[in-house]
Amino acid sequence: MIKILRRRFILVTMISTFAVLSVIIGALNIASFTGINNRNDAVLAFLAGNDGRFPDEYMIPPEDKTFGFDSEKPELKKPEMPANDDFSRENRHFTREMPYETRFFSVNLDYDGRIITYDTGMIFAVDDEEVSEYAESAFYSFQRFKKVRGTNNAYRYLLKQTDSGYRIIFTDISRDIQNAKRVLLYSLIISIIGLAAVYVLVYFFSKKVFKPIEESYQKQKRFITDASHELKTPLAIIAANADVIEMEAGESEWSKSIKNQVGRMSSLVENMVELTRLDEGSNLLFEDMDLSTAIKETAETYNALSETKGLTINVNVESGIKVKGDEAKLRQMAGLLLDNAIKYSVKDESRRIEVSLKKKSGKAVLKISNPAEGLSIQNYDVLFDRFYRPDSSRNSKEGGSGIGLSVVKSIAEAHSYKASAYSKDAKIITFEIKDIK
Repeated sequence: MIKILRRRFILVTMISTFAVLSVIIGALNIASFTGINNRNDAVLAFLAGNDGRFPDEYMIPPEDKTFGFDSEKPELKKPEMPANDDFSRENRHFTREMPYETRFFSVNLDYDGRIITYDTGMIFAVDDEEVSEYAESAFYSFQRFKKVRGTNNAYRYLLKQTDSGYRIIFTDISRDIQNAKRVLLYSLIISIIGLAAVYVLVYFFSKKVFKPIEESYQKQKRFITDASHELKTPLAIIAANADVIEMEAGESEWSKSIKNQVGRMSSLVENMVELTRLDEGSNLLFEDMDLSTAIKETAETYNALSETKGLTINVNVESGIKVKGDEAKLRQMAGLLLDNAIKYSVKDESRRIEVSLKKKSGKAVLKISNPAEGLSIQNYDVLFDRFYRPDSSRNSKEGGSGIGLSVVKSIAEAHSYKASAYSKDAKIITFEIKDIK
């Protein structure tokens, strides 16, 4: 059990770490690609507002700043950018070097999408054929999807309507894409290394964290085992003495009560030992078995008991459901559920206990339903908690120990099944065992 908890702790920690790293990496790279698009969209908007080129004042090189060793160093003044209302002050990346760093070309089209003119003076990597292909692709997207901006291979483009048709401006973003891919690669590598480091740390430190818990758990198991062995002998003596009293004085209310309580205590001790063994998982024998046959035969053995309570067991089992498991334990699980259903059923109009076994999505699902009363709890899964009693007086009357359903849950979990309980109308309660492998 402690090993299972430790594995779950490591798994949850790794999943949480992976989720956090995924969010960080995703946000980082989304921000990176968004920044690329925003920056290039700002440049495209600026070019579109200036007839598809940088104004001449942006392209004039600064005055000659060369001087000799013997000459007096001239006073250098940083050229100021020309004011332009089309370019927002928020575009902090637009510097004096931007016109010389930006590789772009523009294409003028008529209203039918035919190329009128194009300018590739500020780029070397495209030829006439590629210019035509990029322009046709951008114009098609505009006509089909009303897209005025987008990305085509290594180019970001913007389409703007003019007096004679349309102008499409393309900027080369290949270097930006390479940088963004590099950021993505490095972030993935660092994240993998980080995940591996977290796993190593969690794996080794979890041993120290769970060591006191494991020691406490082992002491608890030893106590239960030792106590059960110590209790068996006095219980057997009490039962034997009750039999002797009945032989000498005859059966009485008191002798019957003694024997009932001895039987109840013996059942409780056996269930506690069974829970301890199931937690260890060492006494399970997994093999191929016919679950359909096992459930049918188990239900048949409870027919006589149910009839004494005025109940009938309605069995609806799909034939041929094969599973790999411990047949004796699965039969015990079904028997405990049926015993619980018979004990706590109320006599409604149907007076039936429904047993259903079917396959859903290739997985076996066992359901046992019975009419009940006092179904006021919200989370019915607490019924599987050890010694839980929704109505202590009624449970005492029925002789239950409050541990049978805990055994059911332990058997289910040992087979990688999920045990749950629910009620749709607060009149019928259903216990479900579902294969979750």
